[in-house]
Amino acid sequence: MGFYMKKNVFHDKVFWKALLRLALPIALQNLLTTSLSLIDTLMVGRLGDTAIAAVGIGSQISFFCNIVMFGIASGGAVFVAQYWGNGDKDGISRAYVMMLLCNIPIALLFIAAAFAMPGTLIGLFTNDADVIAVGASYIRIACISYLGVALSQTCSIVLRSVEEVKLPFITSALSVAINTVLNYALIFGKFGCPQLGVDGAAYATSIAALIAPVLLLIMSRAKKNAVASNFRAGFRISKDFAKSFFKKSLPVLANESLWALGVMCYNAVFGHMGTDNYAALTIFRTVENISFVFFVGVCNACNVIVAKSIGAGDIDKAKTYAGRFMVIVPVMAVIIGAGVIALRGPILTLFNSDAYVKTTAAALLMIYGIEMGVRNIPYISIVGIFRAGGDTKTGMKFDLMCLWLFALPVTAILGLVFKIDFLIVYTVMLLCEDIPKNIMCIQRFRSMKWIQPVVAVENMEES
Repeated sequence: MGFYMKKNVFHDKVFWKALLRLALPIALQNLLTTSLSLIDTLMVGRLGDTAIAAVGIGSQISFFCNIVMFGIASGGAVFVAQYWGNGDKDGISRAYVMMLLCNIPIALLFIAAAFAMPGTLIGLFTNDADVIAVGASYIRIACISYLGVALSQTCSIVLRSVEEVKLPFITSALSVAINTVLNYALIFGKFGCPQLGVDGAAYATSIAALIAPVLLLIMSRAKKNAVASNFRAGFRISKDFAKSFFKKSLPVLANESLWALGVMCYNAVFGHMGTDNYAALTIFRTVENISFVFFVGVCNACNVIVAKSIGAGDIDKAKTYAGRFMVIVPVMAVIIGAGVIALRGPILTLFNSDAYVKTTAAALLMIYGIEMGVRNIPYISIVGIFRAGGDTKTGMKFDLMCLWLFALPVTAILGLVFKIDFLIVYTVMLLCEDIPKNIMCIQRFRSMKWIQPVVAVENMEES
């Protein structure tokens, strides 16, 4: 990959300007969004480890819903970014409307499931009756947030794909502020509000999630950007476009959905290995998500930059930019991983948990920090580069093969059958998933077969 990082990369002001302009606001937006989880965990943590585990498990349901919707939106983003490079505003509107028509029904289905059988869903992850009771109450209220997330996530991804990153950041900041104030008021009974405990966190989450897209749409209408202008044109969806959209989007949907389902299966295994272990995992996930926002920013910037170049017909530039990201991300991961390891002690003092939970969470952070450089190469490859090129099937194959055929069966056997130590099981899970996936992703990247322009396909179909 040295070819792509040749000397003049550091003097390519256009590249670095585009990277920073896109990556920093997106990273900050995701940091704000992720901080909601941190705020919930810190405040709910004052109620004890049962409450932490219950909210952590309840969040798994919303995580799965969000990932399914992200699958549709991420598939649609392939079209939006390449159309942006090609200057096709009507194409952007059509992709946006298709994303909404898919994601809103998905959100409503998850709301219905969480409202109708909350105890059954929480029971998939734990046998602890107290955790099931608290978690069921939590998701029955928090599930209303799924609709708000469907709208805000779809709009945000469209705006990011056309290089408009300020509005999503602003609305995320406002949403976090609202959620923080409501958390404090409703969990602990402040400002004259009732003291609702874990249910208060659920109400705060739902209210903030519903307000966010309203603010985003109001500001978008004022600016007449991609999610507000020419909206009616988006409903002129031809059969050929719908076919092309689903051809690219469904593999991403399957990829993200089955990957998320696999992660939930991991968590179900870990949940049945003890409430204390799951409480430690919940704390670890919160810190992990905060460190991951930097990679989300860079990956989104990669997706837009590479896809825009392909949409504009500049394939050589797309190859060069993609190669740079394949070097930038692991280097960045080593630096951030070292920071996580160094700061894990001070970070864990923020949580009100017993000694075993904190010790286990510290060990998980150590393992994560060491392995971070390897773990993020498939992420930038599949989500940032392959999808930008229009190759949405390869990532699905790699993700699902490594998770469902290797890592998950080994994790379940070691954790539930042989009852191996929790930390050993977690480490083996990472190695089984990440080593083969890295090898396959690097080989696919070097082949350049991931370059599959959707703009050319769509133009050919319309002619």
